[in-house]
Amino acid sequence: MTAVEQFAYGWITPALAFALSLLGCLLGTFLTSRSRASTGGSRARWLTVSALGIGGAGTWVAHFMAMLGVDVPRTVVRYDILTTALGFGIAVVVYCLGLYIVGFGRPSTWKILPAGVLTGIGVTAVYATGPLSMRAAGTIAYDSRTLLAAACAAIIGSAVTLWCACVVRGNAAMLCASVIMAVAVCCTHYTVMAAVRVEPAAGVAIAAPVPGVSLFAMLTPVCVLACVLLSVLAYSTVGFSVRQDTADEEALLRRARDMYSVATLARAAEHRRVQKEKDKERDRGVATVPSRS
Repeated sequence: MTAVEQFAYGWITPALAFALSLLGCLLGTFLTSRSRASTGGSRARWLTVSALGIGGAGTWVAHFMAMLGVDVPRTVVRYDILTTALGFGIAVVVYCLGLYIVGFGRPSTWKILPAGVLTGIGVTAVYATGPLSMRAAGTIAYDSRTLLAAACAAIIGSAVTLWCACVVRGNAAMLCASVIMAVAVCCTHYTVMAAVRVEPAAGVAIAAPVPGVSLFAMLTPVCVLACVLLSVLAYSTVGFSVRQDTADEEALLRRARDMYSVATLARAAEHRRVQKEKDKERDRGVATVPSRS
């Protein structure tokens, strides 16, 4: 059995994975913070979009980029497309469930712990889709203790992620929380990959044909997906801010108009009162003048 080489291209793949995870988690955290101003179906929509950011971009896309650095000595590595893509759906669904549990009502420990366990198990499944989709000229196995440690790390990281996403407020705090979330994502991925072992088949040449496609063949569509996903999230974030500012300005204008209307009515009422007083004084003056016979 040989361990999988995870840094075949040096620092570039973990750096890309961390950057994408940070960006996705930051956008997702910002959108989750905006969901607190909504209720019912509107809040559910914000939390779903947030799950796309944290689960889709922050977890799955970062996982794919980190997988680009994977290499197995003495064999060609290929991947099954459907199994690889399955991880995207799992990541979004489990983060939707976790955010729904924590995001409705007041966040509490009794919500975050079960939501973290559920999401952590799902995240472990997301990272497992990478090794499960691997096709090599040999046998792929797992070190059970390392895999168990990865599952524990995923549960802890998911609980921290949900807490950060649903509790943290303020731009600086959200940035710090996103860094912590991205570190948790990358650490869990590399812990899962550390559990993978490959035993190349005896007598098989290194260039022997292996079914599946290379990760680099899927790089272009995944990059397009990531760009579209991040653009939609960024547009949702900026669009919400613009709409919120517009709504605040309109509310301020409405208050100003209401105050102007009240002031105008008060001035009109005062003018009528003064006019009535003048009329009464004039009438009294006319009544005291003696009539001529």
